[in-house]
Amino acid sequence: TATTEIYTQAFVGSVRCVQETGINAEYMGFKIKMIRSLRSLVPRAKVLATRDFHLHEYQSKDIMREFGVTVQKGGIALTPEEAFKVAEPLNPKGGLIVKAQVHAGGRGKGHLTSGLQGGVQICKTPAEVAKYTKEMLGYNLITKQTKAEGLPVKAVLIHEGIDINRQIYLGLLMDRKYGGPVILASKNGGMDIEDVAKNHPESIMIEPVSISKGLGPEQAAKIVDKLEFANEKQRTQAIEQLQKLYKMFIGLDATQVEINPWAVTPDDDVYCVDAKLLIDDSASFRQQKYLKMKKSSLASEDVDPNEEKAEQIGINYVGLNGNIGCMVNGAGLAMSTMDIIKLKGGEPANFLDVGGGASAKQVKSAFEILTSHPQVKAILVNIFGGIMRGDIIAEGIVSACKAVELKVPLVVRLTGTNSQEGMAMLEKFTKETHGKYNIITANDLDDAATKAVKCLKQIDHATEYTSKLQYLSLIHI
Repeated sequence: TATTEIYTQAFVGSVRCVQETGINAEYMGFKIKMIRSLRSLVPRAKVLATRDFHLHEYQSKDIMREFGVTVQKGGIALTPEEAFKVAEPLNPKGGLIVKAQVHAGGRGKGHLTSGLQGGVQICKTPAEVAKYTKEMLGYNLITKQTKAEGLPVKAVLIHEGIDINRQIYLGLLMDRKYGGPVILASKNGGMDIEDVAKNHPESIMIEPVSISKGLGPEQAAKIVDKLEFANEKQRTQAIEQLQKLYKMFIGLDATQVEINPWAVTPDDDVYCVDAKLLIDDSASFRQQKYLKMKKSSLASEDVDPNEEKAEQIGINYVGLNGNIGCMVNGAGLAMSTMDIIKLKGGEPANFLDVGGGASAKQVKSAFEILTSHPQVKAILVNIFGGIMRGDIIAEGIVSACKAVELKVPLVVRLTGTNSQEGMAMLEKFTKETHGKYNIITANDLDDAATKAVKCLKQIDHATEYTSKLQYLSLIHI
């Protein structure tokens, strides 16, 4: 599979850029964090949405066990009583670990709405495991990678702790520049890889792997030797596990396998302590076992219904917390549009890529998704016409305005194929409806972003003025 996530590409590219050019690392660290907060998606051929289904840590570890990768013993629990039972037969020598199962990084540094600090707890007894489980289940876990309200915790993973002498970062990703898999590794494990890229970019190693030849023992040994394992026992285990992880990566049609930390114990054993596994949804027809595993997950799934709707109609959508809805064709242009909105003082409400050949019906559906976002106060359409024609976009906009009774200002920038025809259609529609719909045309992206942000300021000013009038009328009464 040559498909990849947008943040994977941007992340590997950003690390490479830092290493090769010495670009400001603090800014690059910020960009990497922003990119990783977007969970999507590069358009696929035939204008289908390339998506990945995320598995929880407990599921990822079950799969790694299937492939012979060394992980700790443990299990999932849905109640404090179950947590106690799971913990009882485990060896408490290295501690008993309780982990909230949510799709977010930074769990250990997060906090629960119950008041508990940390979504990862180290315990000494099954009774303590049950106590912390009670303080996690039914509450939201808030980390730097979640929304402000956090994510609900419906299950916890209980497993044996291990004493760790050394922590390594290991990632297997798909990278377009190399046309296939790359192995990303750093001797600085156990911390956010974004921070490593920011502070120690030189410590990150990128090793491409031939998709046709696979990862042989010689190349695996080369990678392991660069990570400087202390002795032959560690080295042998690391080589074996790396090859098993690569076999799993390819066998699952994964876009990412991230192990952080890849840990070494005082007994010189090598463990995969924490795991993140993403499987390409386009390969779901041959990964039915794992797709069913996700759908039957015992832990919480942070699913935006608009994302599911977008996936069904073949467009890419990710909801954010801003108030300017965006509809763009092309993932790169969509991210640039979001950047410029931000630079102009606005906040994008979403990432939405309609792809290169969307129909008027898809455009209409995209508007329905945008207007259902509770915070959207204005919409910006930015289309660069190649395969995508401006008149098709305009037709979809007209249809959408009528269908959803558009109430918010709409800023439209069209350029390229049939863009003039499209703009003419919008002007005609505006005249025929006597200004019922506030459609504003823009000359370029900078102009469009400026006008969208200006619309918000006007709305906020009008709202404030109305509130003052209402207040004065109440005083008068």
